[in-house]
Amino acid sequence: MDRRTLLGALGLALAAPLGSALAAEPPKYTRPGRVYNQNGAYEGRMDSSGRMYDQSGRYVGREDSSGRRYDASGRYQGRTDADGRRYDSSGRYQGHQDSSGRWYDQSGRYQGRESRDGSRYDSSGRYQGRTR
Repeated sequence: MDRRTLLGALGLALAAPLGSALAAEPPKYTRPGRVYNQNGAYEGRMDSSGRMYDQSGRYVGREDSSGRRYDASGRYQGRTDADGRRYDSSGRYQGHQDSSGRWYDQSGRYQGRESRDGSRYDSSGRYQGRTR
């Protein structure tokens, strides 16, 4: 196995758990603005074109105008349709967000909410951070 093949396999192995972890919780980057955690620490931002950056300013991916998400290397990660339903890169349903900002997983269990001012709360109502 040459070095490029080995590095590619390592990259895929590292990306797979990240993709599944992202699908399990409501996304942090839901609209343009800065993202903060529950302690007020800056976590990253999304610009108006849908490009997402982590707290150090490193590019971590993008979301296009039709709701499709891509990671930093350009690999397709899934999509969100116009009704707020999320799908992973294989097309499997992952959950949805209703019109009031509440997130539900694929089984219909409540996962948390995002208020109109960008504050995020988990399923038990604990503050998780904000987007502004």
